Amino acid sequence: MPKHTYNRVIVVFKRTKYELDLETYGSLETYKEVTKDKVDVFHRTYASHQRQLLSRKYLQENVFPNADFVFREDFDNNTHLSEYDLVVSHGGDNHFTYVAHQVGRTHVIGCNSDPLSSVGALLGFTAEELELAVQNDFESTELEHWSQILTTIRYPDGKIIHTVPAICEVSLRNNSPDLTSRYWISYQGQKEEQKCSGLLVYTGAGSTGWISSCFPKKFEPFSKHEAYFHVYAREIRAKINKEFSLADFRALDEVEVISEMNGGIAIDSLTERHYPFPPYSKASFKLSDETLSVVVPKKKRTTHARITI
Repeated sequence: MPKHTYNRVIVVFKRTKYELDLETYGSLETYKEVTKDKVDVFHRTYASHQRQLLSRKYLQENVFPNADFVFREDFDNNTHLSEYDLVVSHGGDNHFTYVAHQVGRTHVIGCNSDPLSSVGALLGFTAEELELAVQNDFESTELEHWSQILTTIRYPDGKIIHTVPAICEVSLRNNSPDLTSRYWISYQGQKEEQKCSGLLVYTGAGSTGWISSCFPKKFEPFSKHEAYFHVYAREIRAKINKEFSLADFRALDEVEVISEMNGGIAIDSLTERHYPFPPYSKASFKLSDETLSVVVPKKKRTTHARITI
């Protein structure tokens, strides 16, 4: 990316597990009592908390001293995104997708708040790496445009919901994980009834996530910017001499699913992004016309020397 200076930056912090647990239990004494038989877990949680506090401080003092800093509940309620040209998500992958759902066309960066305990597959930077990027005016970065999935749910009573755009995947399943997920799926004139443990509709960003634990499957991971998405029925129940054409496929157009269960639809595995999917509800999935603009480290280009024989 050519040299670039972002004038208005907002950094969105994720509360640490320690902070959330302390809020849940009300006091440190109660928290320690609850975890007295899991002291090692408590110490790991607290150590991660300390590292994340240091990372927050580093961003505030060394990287973006003039930025606005909020926790995500304040980002939800009081943020006017038109005032900013860069949003920095400071946390893990789930926090990144939560923040990214709301940024629209504003550029976004994923900053890993604790690299020692989090892989951060969607996160391009640590706080220290982000400092270097800012110092050279983002010349060492590039802007990627990630595909997103739009979901529309139509209920039997006529109500229509347009969900937030999915960055990684949409999960559709029975609300009771012990029960079979039942639905009809349609794509390009084909229609079939499926019974399985749940349906995944995923982008290139999600193609290295949850879907990687599913087996068997036809497709390898694909790029985050591709103009298509994939659909996969998990643990589908096949009848004798029955082959499913819509159990594992690449979608270029809209996919439609009609519920035959008391189900739910979750966007990017977030409890805050869960929508009811009762019988006779209809969900449609399609690629969004808008992409997510993500600032990432510039990829190293591999050069191959020519060998003369």
